[in-house]
Amino acid sequence: MKNKLNIYILAALALVLIVYIPSSESESDPYIEDVIYSKSSGETSTIVVSGRDNATFYRYLILDDYSEAPADWYESDFNDSSWSFGAAPFGDRQIDGIQPNLIWNTQGGSPYEDDVILVRHKFQMNGIVTSAQIDVAFANYCTPYLNGNIIYDERGANNHAQEYWNDDGTEDITTSSFVQGQNVLAVYARDTGQGTWGNSNRQWLDLQITASVFEPTNESIIFGDTVTVAFKGGNKGNLSAEEVQIQSFTNNTEVYTQELETVSQNFQNLFFFTWTPEFIGNNSLNINLACNCTDQNLTNNDLVLNITSKIYKLKANMESKLEYVNQTRILTKNITITNNGGLPDNVTLVPASGQINSQISFTPNNFLLLPGESRDVTVNAVLPSAIDDGFHNLSFEVKTQYEFSISHYLLESGRDSDVEWNWIESTNYEEKYNDENWTKLGFNDTEWSNSLAPFGDSSIDGINHKTTWDGDNYAYFRYIFNIDDISIYEGGVMNINVASNNFGDHYINGIFVFGDLDQGDGHGAEYWNDEVQVYAGYLSQGENIVASIIGNPQNSQWFDQEISVTFSQANLWGYKDTTYNIPILVDTTPPTTKVNEDGFYKNSTTISLTWKEISSDDDLEGFYLYYQVKDGSSIGDWILYDYYTDSYSTNFSAENGMIYRFRTIGVDTYGNKENKGVYDTEVKIDMDLPKSELWLSEGNIQFTNIDGVTINWKENETYDIQGYLIEFKEIEDVAWSNYGLFTGIGEYWFEPDSDGTYLIRSRSIDYAGNREIKEIPDVVITFDRIKPVVKLNQIDILKNTDDLLLSINYKSENLSSLNIEYARLIEGDEDILEWKTFDENWVGDEYAIRNLVDGYTYYFRINPSDFAGNDYSRSNFEFIFMYDNNSNEISLPTVPLKPVMTGKIKNVEITVDENLNGVYDKILQEYIGNDLSGMKANQFWIDYELGMIVFGNGDIGYLPPQNSSVSISYSGYDLITTIDNSPPMPVQSVEYLVNEDNNLTIEWRESEDAVSYIIESRNNFSIPWETLENINYTKNKMIYEISNLSGGFHYYRIVSVDRMGYQNTDMDGEMLEIFIEYENINNAANAKSDSSIVNNYIIFAGLLILTAVASAAYIFKNKGEEVTIAVENSSILVPVEELAEKEIKTIDEAKPAFSIVQGSQFSRTVVFVCEAGCQKEFENVDDDDEEIMCPHCGSIGDSPL
Repeated sequence: MKNKLNIYILAALALVLIVYIPSSESESDPYIEDVIYSKSSGETSTIVVSGRDNATFYRYLILDDYSEAPADWYESDFNDSSWSFGAAPFGDRQIDGIQPNLIWNTQGGSPYEDDVILVRHKFQMNGIVTSAQIDVAFANYCTPYLNGNIIYDERGANNHAQEYWNDDGTEDITTSSFVQGQNVLAVYARDTGQGTWGNSNRQWLDLQITASVFEPTNESIIFGDTVTVAFKGGNKGNLSAEEVQIQSFTNNTEVYTQELETVSQNFQNLFFFTWTPEFIGNNSLNINLACNCTDQNLTNNDLVLNITSKIYKLKANMESKLEYVNQTRILTKNITITNNGGLPDNVTLVPASGQINSQISFTPNNFLLLPGESRDVTVNAVLPSAIDDGFHNLSFEVKTQYEFSISHYLLESGRDSDVEWNWIESTNYEEKYNDENWTKLGFNDTEWSNSLAPFGDSSIDGINHKTTWDGDNYAYFRYIFNIDDISIYEGGVMNINVASNNFGDHYINGIFVFGDLDQGDGHGAEYWNDEVQVYAGYLSQGENIVASIIGNPQNSQWFDQEISVTFSQANLWGYKDTTYNIPILVDTTPPTTKVNEDGFYKNSTTISLTWKEISSDDDLEGFYLYYQVKDGSSIGDWILYDYYTDSYSTNFSAENGMIYRFRTIGVDTYGNKENKGVYDTEVKIDMDLPKSELWLSEGNIQFTNIDGVTINWKENETYDIQGYLIEFKEIEDVAWSNYGLFTGIGEYWFEPDSDGTYLIRSRSIDYAGNREIKEIPDVVITFDRIKPVVKLNQIDILKNTDDLLLSINYKSENLSSLNIEYARLIEGDEDILEWKTFDENWVGDEYAIRNLVDGYTYYFRINPSDFAGNDYSRSNFEFIFMYDNNSNEISLPTVPLKPVMTGKIKNVEITVDENLNGVYDKILQEYIGNDLSGMKANQFWIDYELGMIVFGNGDIGYLPPQNSSVSISYSGYDLITTIDNSPPMPVQSVEYLVNEDNNLTIEWRESEDAVSYIIESRNNFSIPWETLENINYTKNKMIYEISNLSGGFHYYRIVSVDRMGYQNTDMDGEMLEIFIEYENINNAANAKSDSSIVNNYIIFAGLLILTAVASAAYIFKNKGEEVTIAVENSSILVPVEELAEKEIKTIDEAKPAFSIVQGSQFSRTVVFVCEAGCQKEFENVDDDDEEIMCPHCGSIGDSPL
C-alpha cells in the first residue's frame, strides 16, 4: 500500500553531508529509536491568536526611546510583572474597521514621546513543533523574539503601514526555538512619527503564530483513524553510513519506505510518516533499518509500535408493545442503553423531529457508559394538545459522543502519486465517439494507451506532466477501481477535483456527473479549477469506472483528477445512529370547542376572535358563535353572531367602553350540540390613554450629594392602570432606560451607579395595552456624590509686599463657593494657627490678596463646595488611595501641618484596609525623627515640607500590602509664603589691621538677615565704588584680606545683602579710609639736615593723629558704639566727611502708646499694636495722621511713624 509522505518529512529529512576519512577503527552505527505516534492530523493551527481575532493579552511597556528598554527584556526569564497588562491590537485609532484594544499614541514632535512599545506574551506548548510561522501587522518597524531568539530584525520603513498581514512581517520560525511548556513571545515595535496613511501618523502592532505540532500520545485510537508516527534516527558511529533504507510494514504490507544515500556520522533527526491501522484491536507496526555499510551494532535497527483500535457502538433495548395514552396525555416507559463498543461513551438521547416528540424527556440523560456497561433510562412524554386521537409513534435517537467522519481516496491525483489511466486522442478537434458507451464499465478499451497522469504539454503551477498530450483535439480518459464493501460509503459525500484545460465532461459508471464540454469560453488548468461534491450513490459494489472527455481546440493541454469519499467513520464496522419508535394509541374525551382567550382589555373597536375544537373525534360539523353585551351592571341576552363550518376566526366590531362576552357551541355531523352554560372569553373595549405622576419624597430638589432619592408614583385620574413603567436617563442620553415595571402605586429608592443629571418619569399602562405618552420628565435631578477637587497654582516661597495673586490650576467641577482661609506666624515660629478669612472675592479663577505684613509666614487653605453640598475642607482632609507597591513615597494632595500648628498631639492618622473588606483596621503610628532606620514595623514618617508620606519595607517601617486601601486623615494647607520686604541690617563693628607688609585684614560682626556681603573699594571720591568680591556670610568668618597695598589712600565699604537681594550700604562709619606711607628711596639727594626733615614729619604726623582721634571720638559720641582705631606703621583711619556737631541729650522717654508690627512699615498698609491698651493689632486708615486711635479699645496716642 502506497502512502503519501506527510509534509513533515520535507523538513525532517534535510541531511548534512560531511566528508570524513575514517581511521582504522572507524565504523558506522545507523540506528532508529524512540518510536511515538500522535492522533492529531498535523495540520497547521494558530497557537497565538491575534488581538484582532481574540483580544490576546500582553504585558507591555511604552517608552520614549529604545535606549530606555530594560536589559534582556526579550529573554524568557525576564520579570515583566511591573509592566502594564492589556489586549492587542495596540494602536492609536480604528484601522480598516478594527478597533485597537489598547491605545499606543506617539506624542509631540521629533524626538517623539511614547514612540516605542515592548510587548511580551506567554503561551504553553505541549508537543513537537514541526513547522511554524509568525505574522505581524505593524507600523512602522518591528523586531520579534521567541524565547530570546530573534526571528527577524528591524523590518519596516518610515512610512510602513500595517496590514493583515504585512508581507515583510511574515517569517518562518526555527522549530528549535520552541520549548516544551511555557514559551515567551517578545516584540519590539517602533513608530517613526511620519505619516503612514496619507499625512496622518499611525501606530499599530498585532500578531499571530501558526504552527504544525506533533502531540505524542499512548492512548488507543478509533478504528479508521490515521496516526502520525515519529521516530528518531541517525548515525551514532564515527563513519558515514551509505545506502541506508528505513522500512515500516504491518502484516507484510509496506507502510513507509525512506532511502538515504548517506547518513553522516553523529547525525540524528526525527522522521515522520502516517499509518492507518487496519484491524479492530491490536495493530503492530514494524520499523526496520538496513544499510550498505559495516554496521557492527544491529540492536538498534528494529522498532515495533503497537496501537489498539477500538470502536463505538450503542444499543437501546425496550419491551416491544403498544403503549396507551389517556386523557392525562402523559407516557412513562423504561428502556435500557448498552455500550457494545470498546470506548467509554457519553450517551445523549434526543427526541426525533416532529411536534409529537417536542415534549419528550429522558431521565437520566447525557451520562457516561463504560464498554459493556448498561443503564436504565426512563422516557417521559407529554403529548401536545394538538395531537389527535389515534395511533402514533414517539421517536428518539441514541447519540454517541463520537460522530466522526473520515475520507478515503478512490482516485489519487497524478501530481501526488503515480496513477495510470487508459486514454486515447481524436485525430483533430472532432469527437471520436458519438455515444457514451465509452464511459461504461463494459467498453472495450484494449486499443487505448495506458499512461501516467498528469497529461499535458507544459508545466502547470510548477507541476510537470508525466504523459505528453500536445494535440488540439479531444482526449478520452478511463480509470477503473474496485470497491470491496460499498456499505462503508453509505451516506457519504464524494469530492471530485479536476485540473483541465479547456472544456470537459465527467462520468462515473456511465452517469454524467458534471461538465462544460464545448460550452462558454473555457478555462485554464489549475489545481483545482473544478471542485464538485456529489453523493456517494454513484458508486457500486465491485468495479467502478471514472471517465472524462477533455476538449482543447488550441493552446496548452492538461488533465489530472482526484476523487475522495467522506463518510461516517462508524460505517467501517457497520454502525449508525438508530431511530427508535415507541408505538402509542391516543384516546381522549369529551369533545369540546372554545373561543380562544386573548386578554380582557382591548384598545381597538375591532376584536379579532379565534376559536378551536378541543376534542379530536374527526366528526365536527361547525361552530355557532354567540356574544353578550354588558353595560355597567346591565347584562344583555346571548345573541347569535354567525355559524361557521370551515373558518376558525372573525373580526367583531365593538364600541368603546363596553364589555363583550363570547362563546362557541360546537355541532358534530350527528347533530350533537355542545352544552355550555358559561362564556369562553370576555373583552372590554378601552381606548383612553392612562395618566400618572411621579415626585420625590425629598422635595423639589435639583442637586443632591446623597446616594439616592425616594421616588413616588401614582395614578392621575386614571383607574384602570395595569402597571407603571419607571424610566430614567442621563440628560445627554437619547434612549430611556427601564428602572422597573410596577403593578401599583408606590415608592422606590432610586440610586444611580454614576453621577450626572438624571431625568425620571413614570409612564402608565392600562389593561387594554394603552401606554401613557409623556414628553416632559417628572423629575430632573443632578447626583454629585464626589467631593470637589481643586488645586491652586504654586506661589513663591518668599515674596515681597506686592499683591499676592492666587489662581486655580485645576478643578473637577463647577463650584458653588471656594472659600480661602489664612493663618500667619512670625517667620520661623511654630505655634497653633489661627485661621481667618479674607474680604476679597474671586474674579474668574484668580484671587488677589493685599496688605500682607512683612516678616510673617502665611499659610493658605481652601474649602471648595459644589452645588450638591459636597465640600473638601482641609481642616479634616481625607485622602484614600489603592497602594500599588510602585513606591514607598506617597505625595499628598495637600500639605499636612505639623501637630504643634493644629494644637493636637498628632495631626496625621493613617489606617489601612489590608484585605479590601471595607474595614480599615490597621492603625499606623507616626515616626518622630530623621534617621528612618529607627522606624518600627507599624510606623511611617512624614516630610512636612514636601507633603510626603514615607513608608518602610515591612521590617523597618510599615509597607502596605499590594492593592490594599490606605486612608490618610489630617489637617493641611494648600500654599505657603513668607513676606520679606526689609533690607538686612548694616555692617557693624568694623575693625581692620595692616601689618608691616602692607597686608590689610578687615573684620566685622555678622549683620542680621544678611546672607552675603559685597566688598567694594575706590581710590578717590571722583570714581564710583568698585566691587571686589561677593562673599557668602560664612566665608572666612566675616574676615576679608587684601595683600600688599600700595602707597596712598584706600577706601573700602562692606554692603550687606539678604535673601531677597535687598542691599544695605549704611556700613558702620560709612567707609574705611586707609593711608599707606610711600616708601623713601632717596635718603642723600637733599642737602637739608636730617633732623629738620624728621621734625617736619613728626609735626605733620602728629596733626594727622590728632585729627583722627578727634574724628573717632566724635563718631563714638554720635553712634553710641565703640569703634576700634588702630594706628600702626603710619596707617591712619580718617573719616571721609566732617560730621556736623550735634547736641547729645539724655531723655527719659515714656513708653509709647502704639508700636509697629515688625516689617509692616515697608508694606502698603502699616499694622499697629495697641501697647497702652488691649494689645491687639489694627490697620490705620490714614497713615499721615500724627495721632491715631485703637478701634478695639479706644486708646489714643501719637503715631510711632
